Amino acid sequence: MLVPMADTKTAAPAPAAEKPARDRLIEAAAELFAEKSFGGVSVREICKKAGTGINMIHHYFGNKEGLLDAIIKQFDVNVYAVPMRLLATPARSRDDLTARIELVFETTLEACLAERPLLIVALREQAELQTLLAFQDRMVSFLEEAKGVGFVRESLDCAMISGAMLDRIISQVQFAPWIKKTSGVDIANDAAYRCDWSRASVDLFLNGILAQG
Repeated sequence: MLVPMADTKTAAPAPAAEKPARDRLIEAAAELFAEKSFGGVSVREICKKAGTGINMIHHYFGNKEGLLDAIIKQFDVNVYAVPMRLLATPARSRDDLTARIELVFETTLEACLAERPLLIVALREQAELQTLLAFQDRMVSFLEEAKGVGFVRESLDCAMISGAMLDRIISQVQFAPWIKKTSGVDIANDAAYRCDWSRASVDLFLNGILAQG
């Protein structure tokens, strides 16, 4: 007697839960604004890319300007939460200072790479990134506190150096596609490179390029 063979087909995996419409609109708008500029993208185009009805931008954000504001706020929240925690308390030693600044570089770089379209939009539209400003103020305070206990030199311009640190991180993210094209390094997917880059950057800022003594 022949026994029917069991059906060996595996059921297709259930599709992942779809993101809420509000999140899809922010993602779609960030990608389009980064590619074409804020003025070069229509509400209809955003909704089509996000897979929502044409009235959803009005429903969630009021208008396209409100959507841009939401993009900027999301960038602020997503990028600077971890670095702000790393700088919340004074450094306990020179080694602690170095280790924390390395972590600030690495985590901020990773977060900015993950949110690159949001960053490009924020920079292109010359948005006032409140959390970025707070982050820079916190870095200045962190370095001033370190100066007070002798971990950094007395003559250091803390505002200038903290701004330069942020500029270096942002430039690395902005030019990530060019870096990949010219050197083959895919920053977003190369954790070892990001770690080495952060360490080298901190070494440059803390020790300079001249031999000591």
